[in-house]
Amino acid sequence: MRRFRIYGLLAVVLISLLTSVIVVPVCAYGLPVVKGRPLQPGDTIGIVAPATHSEDIALAPHLEALHAMGYKTCLAPSALHRYGYFAGTDSERASDINEFFRDDRIDAILCLNGGYGSSRILDQLDYAMIAAHPKLLIGFSDITALEAALYEKSRLVTLNGPLLITLPGSPYSSQQFEKAVTTSVPLGAVTMPAGRVLQTVLPGKASGRLIGGNLSVVASLAGTPYELKGKGCILVLEDVGEESYRIDRMLNQLWQNGLLQQVEGIVYGDFTDCGHDSGDFTTDEVLDYYAKKAGKPAARGLPFGHGADKACIPIGADSELDARSDGTAQLIIKEAHTTQKNASK
Repeated sequence: MRRFRIYGLLAVVLISLLTSVIVVPVCAYGLPVVKGRPLQPGDTIGIVAPATHSEDIALAPHLEALHAMGYKTCLAPSALHRYGYFAGTDSERASDINEFFRDDRIDAILCLNGGYGSSRILDQLDYAMIAAHPKLLIGFSDITALEAALYEKSRLVTLNGPLLITLPGSPYSSQQFEKAVTTSVPLGAVTMPAGRVLQTVLPGKASGRLIGGNLSVVASLAGTPYELKGKGCILVLEDVGEESYRIDRMLNQLWQNGLLQQVEGIVYGDFTDCGHDSGDFTTDEVLDYYAKKAGKPAARGLPFGHGADKACIPIGADSELDARSDGTAQLIIKEAHTTQKNASK
């Protein structure tokens, strides 16, 4: 009988150990985030294409924008490939990302294009290796899938910023990009472009790590191993080319899966070309409805997404939303999204 009791105890211990191994990478909210280092002149930016192919866009002017800032560039092997509507097969695109994180000669990773396809490679990324070799990954739109998965699985802070094909962008966008990739201090209050104001939807203050990005992609991740968990977070959302009823459907999905209830606050970015039929609710009305339904501090008008002016939003960084009762609001990035600069590489 004693022998069985000992075996039973050993079995419980073994099961506990195995459970911890399985659960910790998925539920890693007690663990610190990992960060890449800021860029210096002469550093190399790796260009990957996790989603749609380059669509025969001439890349030279966009690469030159990076060279003019003092950076070298390195195109991933599949960056110029075409496989249906993707830039290479799933395994090729995933391999490029894994290799660029592993390669210490690559100092940051910029995504070439958005479109569709990033979510198809999430199960082929080496999240443990990426966490051990952190570096800035930059992009927006479909790249939201990568940013969400890297935060959930590697705890990596990324930049929701430009794609290669959107560089150099507006003067505001260029200034935001250059500042974000070179600083080792918190970005502070997000600077608004001239003539724009971040508007309060529901007043209050909220603090937490930034999560989110493109609404369509965030909604598509619900129910997958890469879905966002909102506890202790501020959710930022944007989209393009979606009718107001589809915006409603996706936000309703995030309400029903609990994300909107979990988050501490909500900040809406640009909802570009998101129209509505006559008599339908407008996109702004839909956004306001779900913010108020969630009952959390909320604001809209953040310059991020598919508009002409793009702020760089550090996904995973500790931030604060101050949605004031006078109708104005401010999003403050309180934590540096990079490590301190090194004297040498």
